[in-house]
Amino acid sequence: MTRKASPTRAASAKSPRRRPKAMLRPIVPAKAGEISLDYHMTLEALRSGVANQYHVGSMAQAIYMAMLLNQRGYGSAVPELFRDAEGVILRCRQAGLDTGICVVDHDAYALLGQVLTLFDQQLAVTPVGELIAVNAKLKTLFSAANGHGDVDSENTA
Repeated sequence: MTRKASPTRAASAKSPRRRPKAMLRPIVPAKAGEISLDYHMTLEALRSGVANQYHVGSMAQAIYMAMLLNQRGYGSAVPELFRDAEGVILRCRQAGLDTGICVVDHDAYALLGQVLTLFDQQLAVTPVGELIAVNAKLKTLFSAANGHGDVDSENTA
């Protein structure tokens, strides 16, 4: 005697990959606060002149995450915000390489603060699945920019 699949099993077997509900919800507030605090502390390090290239890279990551999320409809910032923020962080990086001091001035601090405020808002509403997808895209972009190709294939080879 053959056994028939239950209706729920049969339906789930036919449907394309289903995402767990957690992937469709925003990140839990405690984790969002932790991420936010880390980036805001990075900005303070840049303001106070105690930052290094790690901090510059971390701020660049926040800028590009916010920009990519904004492009996907999570936010309504104008593209100039990201262009200006990118310019600020690239100048800070170069100054750090030239002098060993990674610091931003008052105007740059305010601009980067706007980006972080947007990113905080995005973290509160963006589904976890979107955050993961954007982070993966960002890794690919950074990898290509650094001439490393596909990060995952190199690590598994």
